[in-house]
Amino acid sequence: MQFSFHTIVIPDYPNPGEYLLYNTRSQAMIKINDELKELIDHFDRPDYFYLRFRYAYEIVRLHKSGILSENQEEDLARLKGHMDQIKHSVDTRSFFVTILTTYACNFKCVYCFEESSRANEKMTMACAEQTMAWMKSQIIKLSYRSLYLNFYGGEPLLNQPVLEHIATAMKSWCESRGVEFKFMIQTNGYLLTPQLIERFLPLGLKQVRVSVDGVGEDHDKNRPLRGGGGTFDVIMNNIMASCDKVPIGLSVGFDKGDTGPIERLLSYCRDKGIIRKLGRFIFSPIHAGLGRRGEKENIQNTHCDCNYEDESLVEANRKIRALMTNYGLEIKSGMSTTICPLMRENSGVTVDQQGLIYKCNSMLGHPELSVGHVKDQEYNQQHLAFVHLDVYNQCPQGCVYLPMCSGGCRFSSFLRNKNFTTPVCYKKYLDTMAPEMIKQEYQARRSKILAEVS
Repeated sequence: MQFSFHTIVIPDYPNPGEYLLYNTRSQAMIKINDELKELIDHFDRPDYFYLRFRYAYEIVRLHKSGILSENQEEDLARLKGHMDQIKHSVDTRSFFVTILTTYACNFKCVYCFEESSRANEKMTMACAEQTMAWMKSQIIKLSYRSLYLNFYGGEPLLNQPVLEHIATAMKSWCESRGVEFKFMIQTNGYLLTPQLIERFLPLGLKQVRVSVDGVGEDHDKNRPLRGGGGTFDVIMNNIMASCDKVPIGLSVGFDKGDTGPIERLLSYCRDKGIIRKLGRFIFSPIHAGLGRRGEKENIQNTHCDCNYEDESLVEANRKIRALMTNYGLEIKSGMSTTICPLMRENSGVTVDQQGLIYKCNSMLGHPELSVGHVKDQEYNQQHLAFVHLDVYNQCPQGCVYLPMCSGGCRFSSFLRNKNFTTPVCYKKYLDTMAPEMIKQEYQARRSKILAEVS
């Protein structure tokens, strides 16, 4: 027996002489003592037979969880099975579909990657009918047990008739077939009134996500109205008037590792008495975007690339995690196993206002990167090309982080390399942050267990 390639070993944690083990493929987390660690490190030593007997049960458990493997061949076979399972499996629990009701927007955000590549038009009722027919066929074909829609844009609330029509019709159809239905709205929040929330709740609205870039000027300089003027006060008044009716999460971008706007926003939400009423906070670095339609290689906002430099990401991540801890907010571990949705055969999709289907929202507005159209039953050749990329085969198979990143984001690869086939590696960043994230995950799991038994 030996430690799996994909097991991270954190020494002297949570106590001196103990080791916290985390497998990035199985996501198993187990604590062992120094004696068991010594046995694993020297498993085949003849004079350790008594330790092998003493820890026989623990060894079986560690092997079953993926922390240990019998040999390199078993480890690599497990990795291949894991990747194939993610790539080709269908999670029948839920079908997640993002629908663009429109590319139009009442804001003119300074870093918007949609501005130059998307036509200012709304989804028609005819396209909405095609979209619903396509979703129904997928639910029947793949036996999904629930449908979760995300209305997106542009600004989705600029085309409320289509939003309401789709939500009403799909809720009725799903209920008739015993399929759960719910939806969320991803909005800039300017049109999000309490009256609108009240109207959407009976249709299946479960949550709202609003993009906010800080407090006052922090926000207004990045997200002004298209005709000019600030938007922060209207958005926050809408949120405060609505957050008792439905969970409202906030998405916040940051630039050059500057987390000051995030700190001021959290403080503002606390002072207004809404921080505990809100849904999840999601913080992400502002990124570059593809060029104009037909010129995707002419990357826009390249100055944002610095946001993804290892040092900038580490600094920002640490500050944000400290803030979240101080405010008692939920922190996602960041250690989940995944694969780029472009390379998955069956994953969530986005349907734009013309009925084109995409696997990545950052590629919207570039028809050559769409993977099909709702009027067709099958995906197109671009879908097959993406699915067969298998970029992770170019990475060192013994890389501890490979089950987590699978070669990285394909969109990021295009931004860096002008192709979708080159791995994008964040090993340096993960070498620094992974132990910290695992420790936070351990403490979160431990607190949950203690709360359940108390």
